[in-house]
Amino acid sequence: MHRIVEKRYGRLKKRLDNEIIEPAWGWGFRVAISVILPTILSIYTGNHDFFWMIVAAETVSIVELKGSAGLRSRLLIAALSFSVLFTVIGSLVGLSPYLAVLLLFPVAFATGLMKNLGDWGLALALNIYLFYLIASNHPTHSLPELMERTAYVALGGLWAMAVGIFSFSFLPQGKPYRRTIAHIWLAVEQLVTLVANSWDTKAKRSSVRAIYLKEKDIRKAIDESIAQFSALYSSKQNQKNKTDQQLSYARRCASLASLQIISVAELSEKLFKEDLDPLFKAQIFSILKVLEQMANRLGFFFYTTKDEEFLLIQSRLKRLEQFLELLSKMPDATKQNSQDLVLHIRRFSRLVNISLETISGNKEGRIFQQYSLWQTLNILHPKHLIHNFRQFINFDNLTLKYALRMAIAAMLSYLIGVLYLPEHSYWVPLTTIIVTQPFFGATLKRGIERSIGTVAGVVVGGLLLMLPFAFAIRYMLIFFGAILMIYNLRKNYAWAAFFISLFLIGLMSTGDEVERSLILERIMATFIGGAISVVSGFVLFPSWDKKLLPNYLTQAIAANYHYFVHLFYDLAEESADQASWVQFKIAAESSNSNAYDSLNRYLTEPKYREKSQAPAYFTAITYNIRITRELNFYQDDKEAEDTQKRVDNRNTYSVIPLLTKIHSLFQQSIGLLEQRYKLDMQINWTNEKSIKSTLAPTEHQWQCVERLYLELKALNAGLNH
Repeated sequence: MHRIVEKRYGRLKKRLDNEIIEPAWGWGFRVAISVILPTILSIYTGNHDFFWMIVAAETVSIVELKGSAGLRSRLLIAALSFSVLFTVIGSLVGLSPYLAVLLLFPVAFATGLMKNLGDWGLALALNIYLFYLIASNHPTHSLPELMERTAYVALGGLWAMAVGIFSFSFLPQGKPYRRTIAHIWLAVEQLVTLVANSWDTKAKRSSVRAIYLKEKDIRKAIDESIAQFSALYSSKQNQKNKTDQQLSYARRCASLASLQIISVAELSEKLFKEDLDPLFKAQIFSILKVLEQMANRLGFFFYTTKDEEFLLIQSRLKRLEQFLELLSKMPDATKQNSQDLVLHIRRFSRLVNISLETISGNKEGRIFQQYSLWQTLNILHPKHLIHNFRQFINFDNLTLKYALRMAIAAMLSYLIGVLYLPEHSYWVPLTTIIVTQPFFGATLKRGIERSIGTVAGVVVGGLLLMLPFAFAIRYMLIFFGAILMIYNLRKNYAWAAFFISLFLIGLMSTGDEVERSLILERIMATFIGGAISVVSGFVLFPSWDKKLLPNYLTQAIAANYHYFVHLFYDLAEESADQASWVQFKIAAESSNSNAYDSLNRYLTEPKYREKSQAPAYFTAITYNIRITRELNFYQDDKEAEDTQKRVDNRNTYSVIPLLTKIHSLFQQSIGLLEQRYKLDMQINWTNEKSIKSTLAPTEHQWQCVERLYLELKALNAGLNH
């Protein structure tokens, strides 16, 4: 019993600690504070026009503020601008309901394309379609009325923007960047935990799939860090920024540290096949738990840079050395796999040390001290708009289908709303737009979650308003609904829909209660909008992974080929200085993730899929993931420079025949898939001049090349069957 309580307490403490790194509560409080002021003004003045101020405050504050202060400021300004602009457009076209229905097509189409801009593009899309739909449902009939409505929207947006700017102005300059690196280390911690569990005699051994999913979490954290702080506009300026250079190097160290744990996981599987002393197993488990603690504290150190965290990590490093010294005295430590495992643990330790040295001792000013007058004006430089416009008009096949499907479905939903639910006709298309996803399986899942959450939310909200002190309950629904819907938005969409419904019930209730007809209307609109989304996903330009998966698999193999060529060949059109190996590593791992995600969606599609092909796809993707790992391990040895070269006659010239065979296998595998599925990867197979003359493989690198050949040979054999 004591152990269960201790375990529960540990989980609770860990969750609370993680809120420091990922402040979902802080985002929720920002939304609640932005909304509660205009709500109070609306209730006490009895002026229903404050509704527009409330909606503007909510939609501007609901934009997640990530990245640099410049990006955050641009997001808030863009959200405010879209709110005002589409309030005006919607209020004018709403005089003709059927014209409003027709114009929803280009509006929904544009918001669908904003998916190209990432998460923040979707948040800005909310401002566009929400204000267009609500304003067109409540048109204005005179210029003064339009001006008054626009003024309320502008006031609400300005208030939310002021709250948002205040929320990040006093942060240390490097904190947003350091937070993204902290996420990487915390993801590494989760991976170490799984690997350590395999050495725990009282726990179940972690599966290969579970370990790969944690690898994907690390890949996602790295991608988000790069996306938020990539040098898109001022690379020359960033090269002069010493702090940015240091943090970029620290992010790279975190990525390399994850490779060490993956290597430890691979070597662990080999050691489990040998007869090991239980004391040796216990010592390895203790060492891995120390690594887990180091990754955890390093994540918090990147966020806080507190001296006590630095001291804790230093103590863990000393403890690790003591444990490794004890391990070296055990008989099983002389085995080759044991020595290799210790090698990667020491590399992990060295990367932790480098990370500490990279960021410790840096003094950071506050964000509001970061910008001179010129830098402040540069926030709205046209170059940012031009770059975002180029992203926006990226008409790739999937995004175009998604945007067209959403536009047609939204227009049909709005027409149904105008005909049958005229008082709140925007509820149906709003549900349709939110539920519609690029893939059918994701749309079906989102529709079910939203329906369950909405029904539960409106029922619970209506019952709560029937209790005594309904006036105070309204405030509670608005305030806590705003906070909890944000907290659950990325964690559990059904719960998010539940709290969104509570929030809306609090806003729309009149007097001390909410009308029963309003609850029924809200439930009906949710079911209709969700049903239209699901049907349109099946009928209108459907994106089936049955057709997409072969393309994703071929792209993943092609990405590994480009990675392989970059590591081993002198390129005819590209020098090593123009592209880092890290870029090829990222491209290969991201392509593997895309293929894996596509396979998961493929397995959830309706029965029209050919189930017999699923195991073959899974096997091919698994082999391809291992190929990427071997390429990573090869380069990791080169980066570390801590292994001895072979003393036999295996040199650069002897590796050439094996590399030539690997190249031929890549060509056969990709060519087979291109021919079978009528694809064209546009690979120039004669692009290589020759194998690099500077290759000097170490013992570990030789093993990587040999395993790479075996994995690729198995992949090729599987594809031929």
